[in-house]
Amino acid sequence: MVSVAFNFNRPAIQQELDAIGRQVLPRALAQQLDDTAFTVRNKFQDEIRRSVDRPRPFTLRPLKVTKAKWRDGDQMFASVDMPPIQANYLSFAITGQMRHPGDPGTARSDILTYSAQPTPFGGAYNKASFKRLVARAKKETTARAALRAQRVAFGAAGRLPRSLKWVSASRNAPGVFWGVVNGTHGLWQRPDRYSQAERDGIISNARSQTGHISTGGPRGGSSMPWTRPGSRLKLLLAFQSTVQTPVTIHYDDAMIAGYRQQMTEVNFLRTLQEKKHWFVSRP
Repeated sequence: MVSVAFNFNRPAIQQELDAIGRQVLPRALAQQLDDTAFTVRNKFQDEIRRSVDRPRPFTLRPLKVTKAKWRDGDQMFASVDMPPIQANYLSFAITGQMRHPGDPGTARSDILTYSAQPTPFGGAYNKASFKRLVARAKKETTARAALRAQRVAFGAAGRLPRSLKWVSASRNAPGVFWGVVNGTHGLWQRPDRYSQAERDGIISNARSQTGHISTGGPRGGSSMPWTRPGSRLKLLLAFQSTVQTPVTIHYDDAMIAGYRQQMTEVNFLRTLQEKKHWFVSRP
């Protein structure tokens, strides 16, 4: 609840408070409160548009102004209200409080805190990218499980055929996996690998040189690694159990800016004059 007080130039106001002015003063005060409330609402909506990634009408439209009633006298007020649902999930960005799983705007078990492809505003939840990556991980997990079942069925029939190796099924593309790496839980992409042909070519060229590399190793090829030089694990999505939400919606600044813009002596005198003109011109 915010209380405001009038602190205008008394002589300038008194000039307008003739018999008619005193009659319309409550109406003028109510109009001034209403105009200020609508200005504050517009400033707050602009602040939401600035800080929220493409806010939907559901987030913006419900901001409702309750107009002042001039007959309430000293108790008259105008307010800007937001329904509970919007207030619940926007409050985190306004107050900067700790967010937990299950809070408004979060998942039930964990919170997405990083995406390799962020939103235009730098947010983690890029909906299209998130769905694409999750679908990719699910597809790969299903494919790996199917190959694993075939290998189990193959049993001890002999050496595993190349067609049942994941490197063949994936065509050597870097896979993805869910896991915790260095304390970070998320979806990771494995490093790029040499194809069999590339690796064999490098080994053959090396063997043709004096002092060629070792030909030992349990894989019957070489001690040369499969991973391409400089290739690293890549974090695609990251999750945390709790998140300290930064303050991105500056509610107080928007409210004060709207109040200072509208609640001025010039505006009040103009409103009072308009109400006097209305009073004497009414049928």
